[in-house]
Amino acid sequence: MTTHQAMQTAADHSHAELAQILDTLSSPNGFAKLTPLQRRLLLAAVLSSIVPADGLVRKVEIEQLEKLLKTKFQFANSQLQTAMSMASKQGSFAGVETLAKYLPELLSIEDRTHLIGLLWDLALCDHELHQREETLIYKVAEAAGVLRKRVTEQLAIASSRNGMRA
Repeated sequence: MTTHQAMQTAADHSHAELAQILDTLSSPNGFAKLTPLQRRLLLAAVLSSIVPADGLVRKVEIEQLEKLLKTKFQFANSQLQTAMSMASKQGSFAGVETLAKYLPELLSIEDRTHLIGLLWDLALCDHELHQREETLIYKVAEAAGVLRKRVTEQLAIASSRNGMRA
């Protein structure tokens, strides 16, 4: 199997996994039925959505995403490929707001705010902020119930961390 075929297989698997997660979430008491891995994949999907948002998938963004998934979300190498493949498909997360609306069931407001900060970090790691990235982050935050004031605070913090002005 070539590298491209392996990546495509992982991408197909990750999208099938997300479809299953959404199906489970839409059932009564669905959130309680998710496994810990499915909950982390939900977070990875939201986080990964920012990488292709500007129309380009840059190496620095992929590296930053991989670092976050390993350190913040404790993805093991075997699970990492599935999570990483989500970042490679541009436009594959048109429904990311649908996923984000379930975040209050998974995370406290402080953790959701922190997740928004991680989205800003990913968006800014290439030292550019594209309008589509910014729009996506505000849509995710709104769906997740994070106040706009907190979103702009996280932008300022991420800008500072990334050596940029907010």
